[in-house]
Amino acid sequence: MALVTLKGRLICASAEQRRAVLRALPEHMRATLREPGCLYFDVTQSADPMIWEVCEGFASEAAFDAHQSRTRDSAWFAQTRDIARDYVKSSARAEITTEAEGDAKAIYLLHRDGFGREDEAKFVDDLRAAGDLVLSVVARLGRAYLGHVAFTPMIGAPKVWALAPVVVRDSCRNQGVGTALVEAALEIAREKGVDAILSPSEQPFFKRFGFTLEDAASYRSPSVKTRLIARNFRTTPLNGRDHSWHPAFERLA
Repeated sequence: MALVTLKGRLICASAEQRRAVLRALPEHMRATLREPGCLYFDVTQSADPMIWEVCEGFASEAAFDAHQSRTRDSAWFAQTRDIARDYVKSSARAEITTEAEGDAKAIYLLHRDGFGREDEAKFVDDLRAAGDLVLSVVARLGRAYLGHVAFTPMIGAPKVWALAPVVVRDSCRNQGVGTALVEAALEIAREKGVDAILSPSEQPFFKRFGFTLEDAASYRSPSVKTRLIARNFRTTPLNGRDHSWHPAFERLA
């Protein structure tokens, strides 16, 4: 299932149509941004005062259809239905990149909202501040942040990283965003010479990437609540006695 974008122009033919946009637009934008499937919604006046640039992003076709349905019953549509619209609707995929300067606040909010608490968000912030966030990968569409995954080094050799936490925005789950995010992050880890990845979670989601309980069998979990799962990139077995967890995991557990 794909994300959805819409770009184009709202073209007023008269001063009265322009006034209608100015009257109705603020509430229309507030209502749209409250929709759970809306990722972003921008309507800005161009250099021509009669033309408005429109840029929208939605989590799915269903979210876009729900937006269209609500809009047709709104004061916005009643007041602007005769205004010309020149729009292009497209399917889109999330852009996957390593964390950049300025991403930290959005990543914090993703974890806080996704887990319904601040523990994981603070965990990532603390790792970043300590210089121990060895890999941080984000998924986004336009200016909307859709998901994040963090990696922390295990203490010892060979080179093993811990994958946690991973979060995807509620409205983007089951859309392929999480799969694309983790696949890209694992490939980056391999390119950096990592021998294996551990995850303090045995969710079936990770098995599609080659994670197994067997590869993690010799490791102690930092939490009594979960068993470990691992992705071994080597041909030789992992030995949990060779590694210990970063202290931050003991606090998170």
